[in-house]
Amino acid sequence: MSSYLNIIPFPDRIKERKEEKKKKYSRIRDEIELVLKKYSKDYDDEWAVILAAGRYASMKLQQIDGSKNTIEFFKKCIETQESKINKN
Repeated sequence: MSSYLNIIPFPDRIKERKEEKKKKYSRIRDEIELVLKKYSKDYDDEWAVILAAGRYASMKLQQIDGSKNTIEFFKKCIETQESKINKN
């Protein structure tokens, strides 16, 4: 009789938690984008909404994660947007 029959496969909790977190962050991002689009439409001033959201995001992220990581995050956001534009 093989010994492998006594092995209990344990779920990969770390991987599960990472996937849950990724889904949660994506859901929050999508919901916030909808709110910002609504504000832009309601106030008929997309520029003001963009500046307010960007200011809030940059200031809070800097407090939580420091200047270097915040700048890197925004650089990646810009690069993602540029790559989308370049594909079209």
